[in-house]
Amino acid sequence: MHHAGRMSHLSVQLEDYLQRNPTRTILSLESTAGLKRGTIDSIRRDQHPRPERFGQLLRAVDDETSRRWLIAYLRDDCPPDYLPRLEITIAAIAESDPGTLREAVTAYTTGHIDTSPAAVLEAWHRLQSAIQADNSLAKWFIKTVNLILGEK
Repeated sequence: MHHAGRMSHLSVQLEDYLQRNPTRTILSLESTAGLKRGTIDSIRRDQHPRPERFGQLLRAVDDETSRRWLIAYLRDDCPPDYLPRLEITIAAIAESDPGTLREAVTAYTTGHIDTSPAAVLEAWHRLQSAIQADNSLAKWFIKTVNLILGEK
């Protein structure tokens, strides 16, 4: 969601990265990410990348950079009036966890998600159990429903 009069959060983060990493060229970043030439310049001009392309870009950088870019990407999709109410937490990956943020992003952006009624019901039951065990998750869930569907 582009907001007139300001650079997108993602383009600001991308510019900051390029300034802090002068040896990392746009072409090398696009090449490492497997993106076509010009993709990063499009993002720098505030064009919001599709999730699949953005996932490729996240896999081309270190975990800390990918966390910052992911938060910026999500903030760009938030209506400006709701930005002050937005809280985004990217869970840290435990050292003992064999997965990485990069692998999680790969699975999320390229994997098939079963949306059958049985899979939705299973996910709902898992969420209910988790909410009962974690008050902060319950608050997050209520805030998210209110943001998406409006206050009751």
